Amino acid sequence: MVIENEAKPECILPDPLPPNTQRIELTVNEGTTGSINRAVAATESRYVLLLNNDVELRPDYIEKLVRALDTDSTLGFAAGRLMRATQRTHLDGAGDAMLMAGAAFRLGHFDPDNGQYDCPRAILSGCGAAVLYRREVFEACGCLDEEFFAYLDDLDLALRAQLIGRTGIYLPDAVAYHVGSATLGDTVHPRIVEYLTRNQIWLLLKDYPSSVLLKLLPRILVYQLLWMIYALRNSGGRAYLRGWRGALGGLSTMRRKRRELMGKRRISDEEFLARLRDSERQIYRWQQSRAAQDRSGLLNFYFRVFGKP
Repeated sequence: MVIENEAKPECILPDPLPPNTQRIELTVNEGTTGSINRAVAATESRYVLLLNNDVELRPDYIEKLVRALDTDSTLGFAAGRLMRATQRTHLDGAGDAMLMAGAAFRLGHFDPDNGQYDCPRAILSGCGAAVLYRREVFEACGCLDEEFFAYLDDLDLALRAQLIGRTGIYLPDAVAYHVGSATLGDTVHPRIVEYLTRNQIWLLLKDYPSSVLLKLLPRILVYQLLWMIYALRNSGGRAYLRGWRGALGGLSTMRRKRRELMGKRRISDEEFLARLRDSERQIYRWQQSRAAQDRSGLLNFYFRVFGKP
């Protein structure tokens, strides 16, 4: 299935499309979230592959992810090893992780691939550029949240899958090549900063149980301060303020969605917190494994304040 957002003849993929490929042309831009939900609703497969248009899959990528999901019924999603399309000796990411403060990171991002991620392991989330979901889990979670439009929508979906008791797995033998930021380019593009600022707040308010949110509030406040400094230095104040304005405007909607989600969850607050801690531990190990000059200054400060998870 190919979804063409705000389809225009001069911009869409030319015919003929590959065999067994359908096209949906949208007259407006419904974002990553809306367009994917349209595609899923138009299909009936057992599995749903979220795939960006700047990703090249090795021929056996999907087969390996399907095999893992077929083998373990507790898994909700599976993701492979993403390599940089323009520097194929380097990682784009080996699964996505999140600080307990609510910040997403792609493990191994831009690092040389020296075999440090050669073992399968549990992950909190998979990059939406190339992650495979069970359809039943995707739909049980309520699909992608169209309010998010783009950025952190994949993490939001994964957290909802975790809350209903499913887990994710990273498979190093399934390999794909990712350009990254092919639509907006620079990762500090004002639109990206705006969406990340807004969606970080929404994700915390929507997906964190109340006791977890209160317990982690000091970490959240420190990270939000760090993010504000980073955003202001790299894209100026307007994008950051637009993000907060959007976040505040959607508070009532997120509170409603949160009530619905918490009514469906299947794990305790303690188990959810444990999964967050395991994910932060993955980020800590990645940060410590890097050369001092390559480490994130933001993460250095965060772990200096809160220590090893």
